[in-house]
Amino acid sequence: MNRFLVILLCASMMLSGCTGINDEISDEVFEILGCTDSEALNFDEEATKNDESCFYGETPEILEIPHTDGCDNTNSIHCMLPFPSDAFIINDQSTITGKRIHYSSNTIPGSGTVNPIEIPILNQMDGASPNTQIMTAFTIEPDVSELAGQYSISKSLESGHSTILMNKLTGELVAHWVELDVRSEIDQPTILHIRTIKALEHNTPYVVIISGLADESGELLPAPEGFAALRDHVITSSIDIENRRAEFQNLFSWIEVNTDITIPQLQTAWSFHTSSTESMIGPLISMRNDALERTGDGISCTVESNELVTEEGNASHWLISGTFTAPQYTESFFPPTLIRRTSTEDRTPVFVENREIPFWLVIPYSAVTTQQPADLIIWGHGFLGNGNTNALSGWANENNAAMLGTSFYGWADDDFASIEFAVLNMHYFQHQAERLEQAMINQVVMIKTFMGICSDLPEFYHTEEGDKMINTTSPTYTGYSNGAIRGPSIIGLSPDLDRGVLWSGGSSFSHIIERCTQFDKFYFVFASEYGYENQLDRAVAMSIMQSLWDSTETDTFLSLRKDGYNDEIQPFELMTLFSISDLQISNISSARMMRTGDIALLNSSTITPYGVTIADEGHSGSIGVFFDGGYLQAPVGNEYGQEPHPAHDAIGILPIAREMAFNYLSEGIIVDTCNGYCDFSPEDLVDN
Repeated sequence: MNRFLVILLCASMMLSGCTGINDEISDEVFEILGCTDSEALNFDEEATKNDESCFYGETPEILEIPHTDGCDNTNSIHCMLPFPSDAFIINDQSTITGKRIHYSSNTIPGSGTVNPIEIPILNQMDGASPNTQIMTAFTIEPDVSELAGQYSISKSLESGHSTILMNKLTGELVAHWVELDVRSEIDQPTILHIRTIKALEHNTPYVVIISGLADESGELLPAPEGFAALRDHVITSSIDIENRRAEFQNLFSWIEVNTDITIPQLQTAWSFHTSSTESMIGPLISMRNDALERTGDGISCTVESNELVTEEGNASHWLISGTFTAPQYTESFFPPTLIRRTSTEDRTPVFVENREIPFWLVIPYSAVTTQQPADLIIWGHGFLGNGNTNALSGWANENNAAMLGTSFYGWADDDFASIEFAVLNMHYFQHQAERLEQAMINQVVMIKTFMGICSDLPEFYHTEEGDKMINTTSPTYTGYSNGAIRGPSIIGLSPDLDRGVLWSGGSSFSHIIERCTQFDKFYFVFASEYGYENQLDRAVAMSIMQSLWDSTETDTFLSLRKDGYNDEIQPFELMTLFSISDLQISNISSARMMRTGDIALLNSSTITPYGVTIADEGHSGSIGVFFDGGYLQAPVGNEYGQEPHPAHDAIGILPIAREMAFNYLSEGIIVDTCNGYCDFSPEDLVDN
């Protein structure tokens, strides 16, 4: 009796689920697959082409499929594969995209310490991250050796390529490359990554199609059982699969019209919709605007120390430290902490209080010897560092630049323990991400304060001559490593910045992590029995976190670099400097940064990544350069290289890179200091 009820339920779901087409493609012209025979039990009055799924008086055979509520049951290998997927997106007409993420309480993989893990704020996002990783897995490991790789990206646009990523609105193929997860355990299926070469468009539907994928012996891979049932019109015991049957029939119809692939050829296919710009940065913009209104020309600043630092017996620079006052929206200054909001349904930040935020300012002695005030440059520090600019005296004196910094809380030195805890309980990455949002506001307020009420401090004057040593009227930005990753968001958010130089940076964060030796310090805990012993869980969990990081993500603001965003973000210009074989920020992430930001490549660069525009010294606007010091190559796969390895830090102590960077910062001009080819040797490097 129970089996008969299941059969009736499945049949009724087929009948009710095939009576309409997806709103996204309702205006497109294509055949709608379905049963067109009015005598059949599953007659579909909307169908225009018979898909041979009709059944009549006889009870259809039902395929038993593993089913878990809250999961995508089309692929039984993992609850959240394929990723990202419309399986976790529901319609919601209150959002800009008309959609919303919907993760159930058991969707996000639990760790060995905490299960289940719930991050309710994710369900307020109106789509998947445009900066996401795209992945799936099969029961048999595919051979991807002939597919597009990181050095053969153009293959992905060729007819017959096994993986297709397509913009569903325009039908445009999206360039990408394919790799297998080298971190996979021997006894577990291997993730197949489809690596986008730049950020996807915001508020846009995409389709992923895989066909013709074979194993090492040349045998075609079997489709995941749940997907195969949808493709082959086999009724299953899975409520999830049956509820999504109409959605997939529309997807199959779209594929038939827009590609040369037949439905029986499909090994898997899925769709997803990216989130809107407003969903990603709207709350942060609201917080920024409120903070600027409260700040005006600055609330206050307090100098706690003013030290004249000598080097080798000679005056080098003044290190001024103290605090400035900034509006705060996190419940606490210390981690872990969340932004205060009016309710759990409203992501708009609420002001909590003003707090004193530390700053460090280096004024070079060159301002005295040259009798010229030093230009103000905002400094962005490295991963798990702080805003202390004392070590930048070489840059400062060499270029008569005053270096002002504060900490990127969220990725600062006092965040180590909270990040270590977050890899055990992913919910705490929301705390980390929101602390980083507050840090961005601190940066914006600091710049406004030092251009305003703190622009004429007594400490800015040389006591002997009485001349002001710093010019605070036109600040620029420069950041190294993590500071480079943070740069586009700071420049974009600050109304007082329009130009910056980024050293050894890249995008997006979830793409960077598994190749970054800096993250290795957390990996032991992350992959332990208390974290995520299964690489499938680790990869999916970290990819989900990208939606939390999107508000301050490099890719998010690089996508807005040329045209800005409404009246909230103005266009800005960048110089991006990279080192070949960087083990902390991979060159593929650096090339992604350039493509997402539509940054031209200086023709003296030592490599030419796919899809970038070449420019010469006379170019006006944004520019990128890859320097080559001849270091050992980084691993090809998603794994760490072997440290110590000098490539990451080398360009910071390379005179031709420094000269190029500070010409751009001070004058906005591009000077080819490489004489046609940007290579160097260890003998070219300086101490500071």
